[in-house]
Amino acid sequence: MTLAPSIAVVSDGAAGNELQALALAGVLSSAPPRVWQLQPGWPYAVLVPQFAPVLAPQQWRPPLIETPWPDIAIGAGRIGAAALLTLKRASSGRTRTVQILNPRIDPARFDLVIAPAHDRLFGANVISVEGSLHAIDAAWLARERLGSEQLRRLQGPRTVVLVGGHRRGVSIDRRSFVRLAHALENWRLREPGSLIVIGSRRTPSAWSRRLRRMFKNADVLWFGASDGENPYRGALAWGDRFIVTADSVNMQSEALATGKPVYSLCESVPTGKIGRFHRALVESGRLRPLSKDPATWSYPPLRELERITPLLRERLGLG
Repeated sequence: MTLAPSIAVVSDGAAGNELQALALAGVLSSAPPRVWQLQPGWPYAVLVPQFAPVLAPQQWRPPLIETPWPDIAIGAGRIGAAALLTLKRASSGRTRTVQILNPRIDPARFDLVIAPAHDRLFGANVISVEGSLHAIDAAWLARERLGSEQLRRLQGPRTVVLVGGHRRGVSIDRRSFVRLAHALENWRLREPGSLIVIGSRRTPSAWSRRLRRMFKNADVLWFGASDGENPYRGALAWGDRFIVTADSVNMQSEALATGKPVYSLCESVPTGKIGRFHRALVESGRLRPLSKDPATWSYPPLRELERITPLLRERLGLG
């Protein structure tokens, strides 16, 4: 394989999946990846990959007929896994396939599978990670600080609240936001600083409206394009402490990559897979439940891509 292998990223366009695949592509090759956002043709959208045969390239929308086939293809999530099977067959096995997240089928059908530890997926070609993959490291944080002049000027400590959405196993409701408001008011009395509140694509409109009312005096309040440019990346770089709703593995993983204090917001201990992730973070000393008094603590930043890159390159024969 060449020193700069050709890479394709395949996904259904979901940001949480595609960003993980792009982060992985960035450490495997200096060549920019091709990005294919795909959906299976009817009726396969709800069937792949568990309950459908391997789809032909023409059965994807748009058709997956670009050649030459890449040296490495990276997929994330259920749709990504199904597309990797298509690429593997269409390339007669020449394309190496790397699946991120549980593919819901035998992991041996891929060259490598990178799965969260809380998925409890095992296999000779499975690499387990805590949380999600991302590109955040010391250099990334330094670059983002340079491009976030507005946040730099804010008074410290800068408290960043990251809001996700509904998820099975996680209880977040009106009481959660009332408790958040009380905690932030107590923190402000002890340590005057600034407040940055950021929603996501998954944030329900009812939550956004409530939080806009509750935190109308926040220094930065962002819930969509109508609020201007998304300050998320700059907030990660400049934040001094974070409060993250417990539903989002991606946002918790990215906040924990900063090495700054991260608090979890939920009404009760999460259950199921997300509960296992939450407990692992608390037991490792990285994450703490939201408390009425601010605290500082240190921990190794959660940068799993940085940790597994040498192993990935070895397994894929990249030297």
